Amino acid sequence: MFQPIVNIEDAQTLAQAIVNTITEPFLVLDEQFRVLAASRSFYNTFEVDPQQTQGSLLYALGDGQWDIPALRLLLETIIPAKTAMDDFEVEHDFPQIGRRTMLLNARKVLYDHSPAITILLAFNDITARRIIEREKEELLGRTE
Repeated sequence: MFQPIVNIEDAQTLAQAIVNTITEPFLVLDEQFRVLAASRSFYNTFEVDPQQTQGSLLYALGDGQWDIPALRLLLETIIPAKTAMDDFEVEHDFPQIGRRTMLLNARKVLYDHSPAITILLAFNDITARRIIEREKEELLGRTE
């Protein structure tokens, strides 16, 4: 039989375990776009320090490297209107890891008993796929 988690600390422990289990970079943001939680994959992929990330404004991470116009568009315009977005493509040059093309999936979470809003943000790095697609197009262009 299903037993709901009634203890807030247990619910938070479960939520953090879920975030850490996700293999793609993943963020949990509050309504002001401050980082509430991040997956280990996020820290490893984007080479950011967990202690400098937790509680920080997303756009301020890594000395402002996350202040990306397309990301702002997604979070500040699209998500408030739609509550969800899948495969939103963002391309950005990160100082530590270079140019990346990512598909972002975002969800706005509304709660029944709280006015708080949480935003879930998942990143799928498709840089390698885009490079292969460009190379394929170049090869096909040469054969025509």
